[in-house]
Amino acid sequence: MKYIALFLFILSTLTALATSTTVRHYKSSREAFAGPDRTITWRPWQQSPEGNFRFRTGDRYLGGQVWEHYLGFEQYPASVQPIKLSMIRLGGEEVREEVMIRPGLRYAIVKVTNGTMTAHKGSWSWTAQEVQ
Repeated sequence: MKYIALFLFILSTLTALATSTTVRHYKSSREAFAGPDRTITWRPWQQSPEGNFRFRTGDRYLGGQVWEHYLGFEQYPASVQPIKLSMIRLGGEEVREEVMIRPGLRYAIVKVTNGTMTAHKGSWSWTAQEVQ
């Protein structure tokens, strides 16, 4: 009987430890946001000047003043011509790859990681061309 009481005491102690919440204490509210982000903060979709696809940008802080910046493209379902996106730049940073969106592959995301950039990194630019 003593062993059963000891077992139940240990079990209840372990259960209490497992269900307790972790509380973090920060010196300031700024310190609470100093760590890396787990998700990308996306901005709303915008229509391209050509009118046959849309795009949006996003950012993610990796910590240590390093940011990832994203550019997402989506071809409209009514558009049937493939679109080649090239000369993609973010501020002074050039993306080396070209992107193709087309029926069956309507989405593309480009990522730039740069330690010298901040959340205010400049503007994206690219050249879009319909492929015959």
